[in-house]
Amino acid sequence: MAAEVADHIIPHKDDYELFWFGELQSLCHPCHNITKRQEELRGYSKEIGINGWPVDPSHPANKTHP
Repeated sequence: MAAEVADHIIPHKDDYELFWFGELQSLCHPCHNITKRQEELRGYSKEIGINGWPVDPSHPANKTHP
């Protein structure tokens, strides 16, 4: 799918500096409006590595329990 959206790599959350001067990446509409949005709301990516384990250190499965 073609990239059609300039996405803020770090969510700007109404921060003027991040909105205008933050790094951008190109994404297709579904990746920006569904995948990226869900990651921002959830707080982690559901991407799974080749070892079958989540790659995002913030994923609950990667948290150690006391």
